[in-house]
Order: sequence, then structure tokens, then C-alpha cells
Amino acid sequence: MAKRDIERESGRLESWKEIAAYFDRDLRTVIRWEKDLGLPVRRYPGKAKGRVYAEISELKAWADGPTAEATVAPVAAQVEHQEPAVGHPARPSLKLSYVVVGAVAAVLVAALGATVFLRASQRPPKIASVAVLPFENLGGESDPAFVEGLTDDISASLSGTGGMRVAGRRSAYQFTKRDDLRHVRDALHVDAVVEGSVQRVADKTRISVQLDRTSDGFTVWAHTFDLNDGDLLRVGADIAADLGKELGQRPVPTSPTTNNERARALYLQGRYLWNQRNLDAEQKSVEYMRKAIVEDPAYAQAWSGLAESLMTIGNIEAVTQAPYIAEAKQATQRALQLDPNLAEAHAVLGRINAHYDYDWAGAQREYQSAFQSNPSYATAHQYYALGLMAHGEFGEAEKQLEIAQQLDPLALIVGVDMALLRKYQRDYKGVVTESEKVLQLDPNYKLGYSMLVVGYSLQRDRQHWRDLETKTHPDKFLVAYAESDMARAKHEFENDERLYALGERQAFMLATEALAVGQRDTALAWLQRAVDQHEYWALFINVDPQLDALHNEPRFQALVEALGVSRSGV
Repeated sequence: MAKRDIERESGRLESWKEIAAYFDRDLRTVIRWEKDLGLPVRRYPGKAKGRVYAEISELKAWADGPTAEATVAPVAAQVEHQEPAVGHPARPSLKLSYVVVGAVAAVLVAALGATVFLRASQRPPKIASVAVLPFENLGGESDPAFVEGLTDDISASLSGTGGMRVAGRRSAYQFTKRDDLRHVRDALHVDAVVEGSVQRVADKTRISVQLDRTSDGFTVWAHTFDLNDGDLLRVGADIAADLGKELGQRPVPTSPTTNNERARALYLQGRYLWNQRNLDAEQKSVEYMRKAIVEDPAYAQAWSGLAESLMTIGNIEAVTQAPYIAEAKQATQRALQLDPNLAEAHAVLGRINAHYDYDWAGAQREYQSAFQSNPSYATAHQYYALGLMAHGEFGEAEKQLEIAQQLDPLALIVGVDMALLRKYQRDYKGVVTESEKVLQLDPNYKLGYSMLVVGYSLQRDRQHWRDLETKTHPDKFLVAYAESDMARAKHEFENDERLYALGERQAFMLATEALAVGQRDTALAWLQRAVDQHEYWALFINVDPQLDALHNEPRFQALVEALGVSRSGV
């Protein structure tokens, strides 16, 4: 069907995908129509299971008949002559520009069979939680960065409502519109999903969106947007506003803070690269954000995106972190000057205040601002938990991690941080348990194995640790220490000191190694250097069990005082 006939009344559709596109619905909906409402779909005799076709004339007759009309009733104006989707014939009168399905099918099973009653007046259960699944890119000329950015815009806007829980991005992106909604419900604990697709040809973009209940797969709301290029800047906020009306909520507007289309495109490409989570992509993300800022210096989201990209590199990559953190702080401050309601910028600034400026009071203010701007932003709760851990507030840290897990159940890094909390609580079996939970979700997650190694090493469980060596890159010092080979451990410590000079080790790690081999003064000197250089892990010196032997040292106590961390956690 490379060339469609708008007036086409006959012909054949050769797959469920073509049938779904004909009605502008998703696959689950049209399959359900066949089962419950007699949608005329045929099977090829003798061919592989699942091969179907449908005659357009029969679909049109069904759509115009009483069964379809009684089941799918528009509550907004029909647009009978809306141009069809690219590559598909015109749809019959069932095709709506804006459809709200308010009817619910109640299935009553009797002894001799089942009868379906359609209750058009029955309202669906209240939806209190949603997941925005990644929108499907139907190809053509659609930009993957725009499709991903649209998904994130809708999620962020819905997250701004205090009465609606929105599943975190890291969890929602584990699913697609082809997944069984019951599985999504059970994994993310949501009442509904928002899903959709994007197709672009020339300067026209079609965006189809629908809201489906996870309990029964019923489509509660659906809308198709046919847009020109000039409409794309605001479409995410427009979609969220329409969804908010259906959900009885008023989303916080999160429309792009720029009218510059090129700046917006550069920003979206930067976010797309940042989400790849590797050093090369993160560095390219920084460059795209800088270019977006050159195009529009008042673009708050681009400043915030620059800060997040820089912060990610400084935190998790093997780089000298100080210049990245300094620039990230400047970028967050500029973002918040332009838009004080950016939750992401508040969270990044909170982390900088806590872990690099040692300003805990300032960090707490930023985290509270992030929660106020976006109650569903799981990352802010995760960051706050880490600061609480460092200050020995283990009970509140656990509460914050539990909130983050409720908001983003499949976010593996939150599970890793729960294992880290168990380490600081001296619950070494708990470290293993929490790490194993992470690896059940993703058996290939490297940080899960890293924390599992920590748990086994703290228990001196060399046998279980040995079993993991094929999954990890064993730390030579830890291996020697676990095997009580102190001569080899000292040799590896000296080698790590040489690697520090090359920028491949951090001072905090060398402090723990020095103490392990009995060099207390050397350990304190490395700790002083870690604090002076504002290393991330320096904030945790008072709760890390690997440093317990130093707690009575006056020099150690002076460092604790300089960091402003409490001693209640030990």
C-alpha cells in the first residue's frame, strides 16, 4: 500500500498491524474487537498460525453497523474527512479524531456459557497511577530523539500533579505497547498506561495516543494529533493537558522553555545521547546541550540538561571530576534562575551541595524543592537517601529509597543503593540479599555484581566470591586481602598508588586499602586528600565500616567535623 486511495471502499488488509492502522488503534484493541464484538477478521487456510486478513468492505460494514456504534461512542465531534495515516486506506465512520471510551464490558459467566453485557453508562474505576510507555517510532522520517523526548515530556507533565503517581522513566522504558498490560500492572503497580506512536512524512507528523486500563486492557481515551512542524514544540504539554482532563488532574505545564526549534532539536538529541549511559555518548550530550544554549541562552531545560550530563560524567566515569562538578553547579544555578520549578536541576544542585560543597542544609532545601516541583521524581528521593546515609540517618534513608522504589520499581540503581545502605548498617548478609534482588531483575547488571562482591568480601566469604569471578573484574587488592595474603595486598596497594598518579584511582579507595594493610597514618593522609579534593565518597567516611578502626583518631574526628556529618549512624 505504498500509495493509498482516499476513497477506497474495497481491498484487503494483510495483517493485524494493517487492520489496527486502518482503525487508528493499537493491536490489542482490534484483537479484542474480534473476540468480543465480531470484527470480521479471517484466517488463511493452511498457513502459519496467526496469519490473518480482512476485507475493507466488511470492516466498513461492521464499523457502520449497530454493534460498533453501540460499543464505541464519541463524546467529541467526529472528523469524517480527516486525512488517513500514511500508507493506509481511508478509515470508515468508526475512525474518530477524538474518542473517549466510557463504556466498560462486564463479563458474566453462567453455567452454560458467557454473555457479554456492554454498560455504556458505567464509569471506569478511578485511575490514580499511570506509566507512560516509550512511544513507538513508526519510521518514515521520525527522529528517535523527538519520539523519546515526547514520551519524557508527557511523563514529566503528568508527574507534576500531586494526586497522580507516575512510574519512573527507568521502569516504564522496560516495556513497550506490545507487552501484556497485566504484566505492566504487576511490575509497576499502575492502574493505566499511556502509550502511542509517532509517524512523520515530509513536514507532517501524526501522533496517536491512548490511555489503557491495566486491569482489563480497555481503552479509556484515545486521540490522534496531525501536526505541522510549528506545532511540535508544545505538543507534549497539549497531550498531557488532554490526559489530565480525562484523569481528573491538572498537570503542571512542562512545555519547552524555548520557541527556538533548532535549540529544541539540539536539546532532544543531547537528552537522547545522555540516556545511552556511556562516556562517549555522555560527552556528546554535553556538546549538544552547549549548542542548544548558544541557540537560546534563556533555555532553562538545556542548562539543566547540561548540568545532568556533566554530573553523570563526574560521578560515574573514570575522569578528574572537579571541573565537571564545578561547571554542573554553574549550569544548575543558571537553569533555576530561568525556571525555579525544574525538579531535575534542584536534585542535581542538592547532590552537589551535599557531596561536594558539604552544605547539608542547602542540600535538604534543594531536595524539598525538587519534591514540590515533581512529587513523582524518583531520582530526587534516591539522591536524598544517599545524603541521609552519609549523615547516619539510616531509618529516613531507607524510607526515601522505598519511595524511590515505589515510583520506579525497576530502577536497578535504587536497589544497589539499598544494598549500600545495608553495608553502612553493618548488615552484610543484607548486602548480599539486596544485591541478589537486583540481579534477579537483570542478571547482567555490573553494579549488582559489584555490590554482591562487597557483601561477600565483608563477610570474608571467599568461596562465593570466587564463583563470581567470571561475572566481574576481580579487584586484585581485595582478592589478596580476602585470602589473607598481606604481602600481596601491600604490593597491590602500592600499585594502586601509582595508578592514582595516572588518574585511575581515587584517594578514598587508597585510604581504605592503606588501613586494611595496617598503615593508619597513610590511611589518614589519603582521607585528608579525599576531603580536600571533594571526592564523592569522602562524605561517607563516618559510616563506612572499612574505616571503623580510625574513629578514635583525632585527625579522623577533625575530618568528620569538617564534613559536617553526624556520628549517630555508627
